[in-house]
This record gives sequence, C-alpha cells and structure tokens, in this order.
Amino acid sequence: MNARVLIVDDDPEWREALRLVFSGDAAACELAPSAPAALDLLAQGDFDVVICDVRMEGMDGLELLDRVKKIRPALPVVMITGAGRIADAVSAIKRGAFEYVTKPCDTDELRTLVVGAISDKRRRASDASTWPTRPPPSRERSGELVGQGSAMRALTASIERVATSSAPVLISGETGVGKELVARAIHARSDRRDRPFIAVNTSAVNDGLFESEVFGHVRGAFTGAAQTRKGLLTEAEGGTLLLDEIGDMPMSMQAKLLRVLQFGEVRPVGSDRVHFVDVRVIAATHRDLLALVREGRFREDLYFRLNVLPLVVPPLRERREDIPALAAHFLEQARQRASLSPVRSINDEALRTLTAAPWPGNVRELASAIERAVVFSSGETLDLQSTSAVPVSDASVPSWVPPSHQPPWTLKQVNDAYVQWVLGQTQGDKHRCAEILGIDLSTLYRWQRAQHAGRLPSEPPPAA
Repeated sequence: MNARVLIVDDDPEWREALRLVFSGDAAACELAPSAPAALDLLAQGDFDVVICDVRMEGMDGLELLDRVKKIRPALPVVMITGAGRIADAVSAIKRGAFEYVTKPCDTDELRTLVVGAISDKRRRASDASTWPTRPPPSRERSGELVGQGSAMRALTASIERVATSSAPVLISGETGVGKELVARAIHARSDRRDRPFIAVNTSAVNDGLFESEVFGHVRGAFTGAAQTRKGLLTEAEGGTLLLDEIGDMPMSMQAKLLRVLQFGEVRPVGSDRVHFVDVRVIAATHRDLLALVREGRFREDLYFRLNVLPLVVPPLRERREDIPALAAHFLEQARQRASLSPVRSINDEALRTLTAAPWPGNVRELASAIERAVVFSSGETLDLQSTSAVPVSDASVPSWVPPSHQPPWTLKQVNDAYVQWVLGQTQGDKHRCAEILGIDLSTLYRWQRAQHAGRLPSEPPPAA
C-alpha cells in the first residue's frame, strides 16, 4: 500500500485492531485517541487517508470530518459507525466522507475501501496537475438548463453543490421532466467532465440481459457470448453512469449494484475474478422507491446507498414561468430539423396557450408539441390550432365520461374507459398509470388482458 494512514478512535482496543489490519501492507499508521489529537497530527504532516469512528467523547467523528474537509478537502475520510446507525452513515456521506463501514468491520472490506480511497486521492491529484493543458468543456457538454424561474434556480444551485461530490445521486421526478438532462448537468460540472457519461434505461433492458449489459461478461459465459464484453460500468471508468428508472431494476441485480456502490467491485458474468472501477452512479426514477421498499420490491440498503444526495426535478406545471424560454429553445431546435418549415416565431397568443396548457407529459410533451407545430404550420408564426399541438385544458370533458346522447354506461365500461384515458395521459407509461389508479402493476396487466380478450374498453357501449 505504501501510504500514511491516520486512525482515530477513543477505544484503545479498536485503535490497535485497526492498526493490525494494515500491518502487512507497508502502511505507516498513526493512532489518535481523540479528534483534537488527530487535528494535531494533521497539522504536523500529510496523510493519504483517515479512518475515524463516528461516536467519540468530546468532539465526535462528524465534527472532525467537517474540520478535515476545511483544512484538507482532498483527504479521503472513511467513517466507522455502529450497526443500525444508518442516519450517522448517511450524514457522514453527505458531509463529504469517502465511505463508511459498520462495526464489527470485515477487514477485507475495510482494506478494499482504504485502497480505493487512496487511489481516488492520487488520481484527483494527477488530474489537477494536468488541468492547465486541458481544453475547457464545449458548449454542447456544458449541461445548460433552460429556465430562470425560482424552481429552476433552486435546482441549478443544488446541481452545482452536488457536482462537487462523488457520492451517489438519486434524481426523482415525473416522466418527461428532464431527469437525464439534470444528470448530464451534474456530470458536466464535476471533475469527471472529461470522462465518459453513460446512461442506461433499466426498464428497457431485458431482465436476462441486464447483468451482462451493466457488468459485462466473458467469452463463453452463456449461449451467444462469442466474445468478451466490458459492460457499462467498465466503459464508464472515471466518469458517470446514469441508471434511469432504477425502480425497475431486477431484484437479482440490486445486490450486485450494492457491491459496486460500497466497494467499486465488478464481477462480469461467467468470470471468477473481481475488478474495481471508479464510477459515479446517478440513479433516476419517477416512482416512489420507499413504497417499493415497503412492498419488498426494492432493497432498503440499496435505497439508502443511492439516496445520499437527493434531487427532485419539478414538473412543468410548477415552473410555468419557464415555458416561454423552453418554447423558444425547442422552436430553434425544431427549425434546425425541419429546415423547409416557414415558421420563424411564436406570437403572444400562442405563448399564452402554451403557458396555460396542463402538460401531463411535462417538458418532453412540450418539446413534441413544438416540433409538431413547426412541421405542420403553413405560416411564419407557430399555428397551434390547426395542428392540435397543445393538450386540452383540464376543463375539457375527458374521454372516459359517456356522451350525453347515449344511455348510461355500466361501472365496468366507465372503469375501462378511464384506464385507457389515464394510459393516454401518461403516454403509455404503465408504471405511472398504475400509481395514479392506486393499483398494482399486475392488476393493470390483468385488466388489459381481459379487455383485449373481447371488446376494447375504450369502445363505447352500443346505443339502445
């Protein structure tokens, strides 16, 4: 290891036990019985890593962590906390700790963490020394967000703070709000900006192929594995991996992801060897992960590992003041793709219509509406009326209400039509539809199988 390790614990037996963990690694260990003693040692010389207990008499480990980050911001700190004190662990990560372990410690895991912390410190030092020779990030990679409303200003400020850390991020928000764009903005503002950003939609990958896609596989690992595949985690080395729709990740893969977050361990399918990666993981979801935890469909320990730095992206209806700027931005993009379109501008009436619309599909739906209007408009001004580009207002009568000229529908007919309407409002997102309806996803699938077995539920009942 060839490193200087500072061990801080007010329990003399634990201090000695931790020293023995690194006795065979050519590591020089300094022992401090308290936080003030540790600060004295830090003032006298350099260290590669600090291992510190959270609970100590007097100044505790969290306060020491804050002090260390002020005087030595690049020095990694590994915290040790008692079993069951998850709040202490989460607080330590949020305050800048490299990682944490719980007592009683697995010595191999602790050594792996410390080696990873030292490697991370040295890599960052190397990157900093070569920074003057690097070109500044291009405009396309700057992660620019559109909108200056209060909600977007608050989100942008949070992104700036989150980008300074390498801890996991959990981005929450409705479908279509721009969660991937937020993840790209975090990456573009971080010291990983010149390394890969890779995104994968976990709900779009077949369960049987998910492990191979993310963790890689060796040649001959399974039928069709004609050559070795690195996997997305290895391809994102030094950069950022976005796991979109993390709530749909197979349970069988969640334990493997936990190992990546804890120790950087990656074991390809069919391999008996583990290698280590330096990847920042950002997860995104439109689902309530805590509800999935309660239902036993998402691991609680993985949730806490991912939810270190939470960000919530507001829906478009909560940032209507940004719609004119977004509309202008999407208009310019659409004109570049439809160069023959005569559209050049959006008038005030169209902007009022866009601003007042419900936009259940959020920013993604607004972008599609502008694109559609640019393609089909025949004048220089965006024509929203002739293209049906804008969703109807909430005051309009929805399709699940039976027409007044027909006999009353049965409860089942109203229910079936309402399900179809909600599916339309969510752009076919069955997970979101099930959440709105307050039913399990399996129930929604069962209803759909039943309706497709006979007449479609959206079909109105026969007239009397």
